[in-house]
Amino acid sequence: MPIPNIKPRRLPTGGTIGVVAPASPPITDEALQNGITYLEKQGFQVRIGDAVGSKRGYLAGIDKDRVRDLHIMFTDSEVDAIIAVRGGYGCARFLHLIDYELIKRNPKIFVGYSDVTALHCAIYKRTGLITFAGPMVAADFGGEIDSQTESYFWSLIMEPEPGVRLSFEDMPGVRSGSQRSFTGHLLGGNVSVLCSLIGSPYLPDFNGAILALEEIGEAPYRIDRMLNQLKLHGVFQKVSGILLGQFTDCVQNNDRPTLTLDEVFCDYFSALEYSVLNNIPFGHEKQKITLPMGVYVRYEPDENILTIVESPVS
Repeated sequence: MPIPNIKPRRLPTGGTIGVVAPASPPITDEALQNGITYLEKQGFQVRIGDAVGSKRGYLAGIDKDRVRDLHIMFTDSEVDAIIAVRGGYGCARFLHLIDYELIKRNPKIFVGYSDVTALHCAIYKRTGLITFAGPMVAADFGGEIDSQTESYFWSLIMEPEPGVRLSFEDMPGVRSGSQRSFTGHLLGGNVSVLCSLIGSPYLPDFNGAILALEEIGEAPYRIDRMLNQLKLHGVFQKVSGILLGQFTDCVQNNDRPTLTLDEVFCDYFSALEYSVLNNIPFGHEKQKITLPMGVYVRYEPDENILTIVESPVS
């Protein structure tokens, strides 16, 4: 069973958003500045972490500086929400340095996806805090933001209303491998990051969970390897449903024989007794839904609707 949830307070109108770079630096300084300007135009105050401007190869500075920014933002009483600059790589490098009791004492909205999956998993495992796999400052707000992505994200973290319903009738690509309903607490994120946490003390308990998966830039055989690792670890036997999100640019880039991604999915999921929804708008594409990790969700196949049963904020 999941540990008791801790819900962050909603983001108030005109509140303060802390910007951190827990993984890689922004691809361009322009994207970062555009993202900050976007937040300010929404009426928010912006507080930027010291490591945000740092660069050390593929990392946004050294590990201890990036985790220090995280601690500062969680303890700063004026900061209402924390949003990552982008993913890339680096979050898992400092999971052992995080003061989880500090986060538990100062619960706040925390947003990011891709490599930030490592932080979602570790924070939930150690504290029970609901976090959000959603748009990031440079990666999403730094460019042309999709209007549906934008409106859904802000409403989810600013309006504490239960029973948010996502109708897939307007998303014709969404497919279900079964017509069974499911209910469970939502966990998951980037597949390669999840696999990297297997064997560590930071992977959550997936018993009864709804598993959300997304990926970018991995060939089908590598996706096959990752899914097999999750299978061998018993994850697919524990969960109550699966949401397959966007697998962006996950194609074979040479002429070698390959399975298609759909064939890989069929091999792993076609015999499961619970519903597996494919092509959910969650991941690295411009249009994406924000998923609150740790909250209970329910899928109703008759209506093709996913309901976030409880409000993710208080």
